[in-house]
Amino acid sequence: MKTLVFQSKIGEGSLTWDRRDMSQLKIDRLIIENCLTSVQSWCKKLGYEYKFVTQDLKWNFEFLSKNDVQLNCAFQNWTHLPKEGYDQIIYLDNDVFIFKDAGSPPIVDFGLVCRFGDQIQYAKHYCGNNSLWWNSGVIVMSQKRCKHLSSWMLDYIPRAREFQLFRDLPREESLITEYCAKYKPTKLNPIWNTMPPQTPIPMYSDAKFIHLLGASKLNTLLKCPKEIQKVVMKNIDISEKTSEAQLGKLLAGSEEVVGSIPSSSTKKTYVF
Repeated sequence: MKTLVFQSKIGEGSLTWDRRDMSQLKIDRLIIENCLTSVQSWCKKLGYEYKFVTQDLKWNFEFLSKNDVQLNCAFQNWTHLPKEGYDQIIYLDNDVFIFKDAGSPPIVDFGLVCRFGDQIQYAKHYCGNNSLWWNSGVIVMSQKRCKHLSSWMLDYIPRAREFQLFRDLPREESLITEYCAKYKPTKLNPIWNTMPPQTPIPMYSDAKFIHLLGASKLNTLLKCPKEIQKVVMKNIDISEKTSEAQLGKLLAGSEEVVGSIPSSSTKKTYVF
């Protein structure tokens, strides 16, 4: 089976999404670098092909949101995703960290992890009582499903505001939730997309993928157990541009977190 793992970094993405404090941007970029490295190592271990896209197509659709620039960048993935040539596609946001012992997620036609919280009420109100709110940070899909979903997204992105759900919550997940209401996905175990804001501490012991969603990767990481903070922050020097309170939380009982960035860590091979 030929599997492709797809990631991108078009613009700053979620790093500038509704962000007021830019002082931690450097740390967040380094955290994302560690996330990308973990995915590349995982692909090498499992023999998966890896594609990383940075090309900005300079889209300028008007969504009437405060994040139109970021939305235009995020939506471009549906153009870049391959429409043929593979059996399985695994899409991962660039803020997903994979642990060394992680194997392959279930091979399904279309699989995601759902989110909890207020968004579910929006999904049920606009898409039906059986609807869930799906996170788009980890998507496991067949090549046929990838082609169908990409085509559907590219059709609706220019007219996303036709959906009341998107008008209320203008984000990529709103369109994904609309699609999932019609084309039911397999509900993946949260271990394949463990999101700190909605994860009880005991569940982290089984996590395979940690998803640091949100504008501040550092703040999201601080919601994780210290053992996970150590792994994700390995070789990152957090001594600069980090508040005393956050620094204290990260350093408490964890001297191993502090280090320096090896010169080789910034040299990565990307597929464009």
